[in-house]
Amino acid sequence: MSSKSLAHFSPGRIILFSVFITIMIGTLLLASPIARTVPIPLLDLIFTATSATCVTGLFTINLSAFTIFGKSVLLALIQIGGLGLITLTVFVLSLFMELGFGTQLLAGHVMEIETWKNVRKIIIFIISITLITELIGAIITFFCIRSYYSIDQALFLSLFHSVSSFCNAGVSLFDHAQHPHMICANYPLLLITTLLMFCGSLGFITWIEIISYVKSVLNKKRFAFSLISKIALYGSASLTIVATLLFLILESGNAFSHMSFIGKILNSLFNAVSLRSTGLLSIPITALQVPSLLFMSVMAFIGAAAGSTGSGIKLPSFYIMCSVIKSAISGYAAVNIKGRRIAKDQVLKAITIVTLSVAWIIVALFFLLITQTNVDFMDLAFETISAFTNLGLSLGVTSLLTISSKIFIMLSMIAGRIGSLTLILAFRKTNIQAQAADKINYPEERVMLS
Repeated sequence: MSSKSLAHFSPGRIILFSVFITIMIGTLLLASPIARTVPIPLLDLIFTATSATCVTGLFTINLSAFTIFGKSVLLALIQIGGLGLITLTVFVLSLFMELGFGTQLLAGHVMEIETWKNVRKIIIFIISITLITELIGAIITFFCIRSYYSIDQALFLSLFHSVSSFCNAGVSLFDHAQHPHMICANYPLLLITTLLMFCGSLGFITWIEIISYVKSVLNKKRFAFSLISKIALYGSASLTIVATLLFLILESGNAFSHMSFIGKILNSLFNAVSLRSTGLLSIPITALQVPSLLFMSVMAFIGAAAGSTGSGIKLPSFYIMCSVIKSAISGYAAVNIKGRRIAKDQVLKAITIVTLSVAWIIVALFFLLITQTNVDFMDLAFETISAFTNLGLSLGVTSLLTISSKIFIMLSMIAGRIGSLTLILAFRKTNIQAQAADKINYPEERVMLS
């Protein structure tokens, strides 16, 4: 494929095709005899590969059914899903050849980078900071769990836990039945896991600017953060503080009642960071109150920062929607965020993302209610939201899913991971046709809204 045709190829189709191929390869590897300890139905293998690739963490089978090789395959799928297959592909290509304009343009579209000339450096930075952070996290995690497992087990579990936390997958291999309080009472493990989850949810572009800011301070130069990084930093900090306080208030006398004051704060912080996309909980989900579950669903729907390993509608879309509401109430014609006017096309995209996401959840829930007549509405609603937002938490519904329900949940995980708008754009008409249609100007007319 030439650079010219590659530059105009739909990024949505590239992402969708990449996810599909990754899931299929993962399924084939998991189906091999050396990956399983017991026979597993094909649909459950596809479901497992989909959940790992979409960094969700919902499984219809117990992961103990897989060997070390099988769990290593899951680890690879989580890493690929967290970073993105296009990012990894362009990185590998950049090691052996110069990237052509078409490849740089495609990678820039996929990662939403405006300056494509720096794509190679940005991707190398993303891979480097990911591996370094995960390695440091694995080393610290090893010393936190060393007393619970043998050295071989602790080494593998530490690496798996670190990658899963940074990629916001929320997949845990710890034996919670044998060590029920290993996470909630292990404060060093709580802190390092919280830090890994937060780093992964912040966004790679933001980390590039944070490092640039530190260098500027050391060199006594001025540095201005971009709007996307301001949204990521302010939004992540604000939501984390609010979620921590609410968790502390709601569960202090319930799920956290047996903990010390410091333990309640650390566990509230851990769960506050986790519920935005990761799905790791320090306490059983069945111990939480219904208001906490509702709050978790809202936070998971908002999700992590743009360009991060997390999911959800992402912070920029949430910020823009809030600004649209503010502008409508205030009577402003434009949408402004932190002294910057947001482009009209991005406002429309943000509204579309939120609307399509809500619509997808409603439609998926509707079909699940038809196919799962033996499950309560609340449990199905939470399962649907958890799948679409890639949160990966369940109220015990996943193992009860019928064949058709498993398909709906898998589609929801894929749609949530690549984005509902991206999924729609993958099937739309070509850019040339869209640009031609956009040149048609119709007469303006106002309609009654209420």
